[in-house]
Amino acid sequence: MTQILTAKVKFPAKEWDTQHGPRLNAKITLPDGEDIKIWGNPDDAVLKALRKGQPVQVAKDSKGKYSLVEQAPVPGQPLVVEAPPLDTGEIGEDAKSAIASYISHRAALYSFCYQEASRELGKHEVSEETIKCAASTLFISAQKKFGI
Repeated sequence: MTQILTAKVKFPAKEWDTQHGPRLNAKITLPDGEDIKIWGNPDDAVLKALRKGQPVQVAKDSKGKYSLVEQAPVPGQPLVVEAPPLDTGEIGEDAKSAIASYISHRAALYSFCYQEASRELGKHEVSEETIKCAASTLFISAQKKFGI
């Protein structure tokens, strides 16, 4: 039995080189919050036309595979694909504040990692490059371990 769900586009379709050649995929958020990927051919106009935040209908088949439910065009009317809005590069104040906070916190974490790597590795008279590499490894490991 096929189930139809109304979902929302999280990320529009992007082309990827796969082992089977070029393919498109879009990330879709289901009503329960789960993110899925919808794959298609590079010439899939419906998949290419998806925009962030757009509501879409997806079908879930009996095997758990998802696919887009295409809306049938009205007979006699051409298919209209809207152009994406132009990205002006401007960032809102809330986004600027969030970005600044994120960068500030990550810089503080990296600084701490660098200080610790320098303190520990300084005992062994290693190069500056080695300390930087160790600090970067600690920084990445901490982010993975604590999900930040």
